[in-house]
Amino acid sequence: MNNPMELLAMWDEYKKYIDTHLDKEEVVTIKGDIVEKKIKKPYLKSGFESFVFRKYKFSIKDYLSNKYEEFSDVVTCIRNEWEEDQVSGTITGKYKAANLVARLNGLKETTETTTTANVRILNVDPLDDSADNSVKKDLQP
Repeated sequence: MNNPMELLAMWDEYKKYIDTHLDKEEVVTIKGDIVEKKIKKPYLKSGFESFVFRKYKFSIKDYLSNKYEEFSDVVTCIRNEWEEDQVSGTITGKYKAANLVARLNGLKETTETTTTANVRILNVDPLDDSADNSVKKDLQP
């Protein structure tokens, strides 16, 4: 690849492909009819890499990992676009796998839980009979 604009053109071609090749899902309507619903797939780094490899017969993995400094601005733009597509698609309900999208984009929700407990340790020596460990019966009046 000679320049970053070639990579950006490939990205735009990939997005157009994803936007026009929709998945299909059968949905049952309220009336009980089965209709076909078209679903857009999210833009993915792995999908982009596969698309370019199948079409152009070379890998762009090194370009996307910022191995080439002159491509870093274009790669940042591409990464921002696929992350924005995934996150906004999840927020709007277009994509249903919120936990997967969060994991793909390095997003996480952390919860801190503090637990306190009082623990009494009973140290019983079975050979020490100095303590009165016998069971006492209730005294009757």
